[in-house]
Amino acid sequence: MQTMRENNSPVPDVSQPRRTRREVMTALIATALSARLASGTGLIYNQTTSEGNVHMAQTVETLLHENIHGVFSEPDVEKRHNNIARLWAEDGVFIDPESRYEGHSGVAFAADGLAKRFPNFIFTERGDILAYHGVGKLDWGFGPAGAEFVITGSDVLAMKGDKIGSIYTFVDPPKK
Repeated sequence: MQTMRENNSPVPDVSQPRRTRREVMTALIATALSARLASGTGLIYNQTTSEGNVHMAQTVETLLHENIHGVFSEPDVEKRHNNIARLWAEDGVFIDPESRYEGHSGVAFAADGLAKRFPNFIFTERGDILAYHGVGKLDWGFGPAGAEFVITGSDVLAMKGDKIGSIYTFVDPPKK
């Protein structure tokens, strides 16, 4: 039971040590890092689906990784279209230097066109994905598998719910 002063204000409990700012900040950082590690290792789950299956919540990192490999590097058209439906919001927008593509059909048009123009090329991740607050950036290289990249750039993704709401693709200028 808490002790009260004569004016009915609580008396501070001095039996508990007072935390320093440094201790509080260290605890907050440790909590944030453990949450990030848990999400990155698949330890954070969303609610049970209508079929009763529990699956990993979509994260920015997962969406960027699966989009570059399962959509824009996927040679099989049916798999590519299924991945678009699974990863992208219905009204998602993909913007690259050539155009703006809207919805699943627009993203499919962009990915299908790239696969037809460069049938033996794949995207490769270059470095770590940077992500926070539903936004992430992935640096990539594009070229024949196992060969030097022909082009490099970055994708910047913004989530919409637990899917891709938009991706902006930036292409690096040619090296001199």
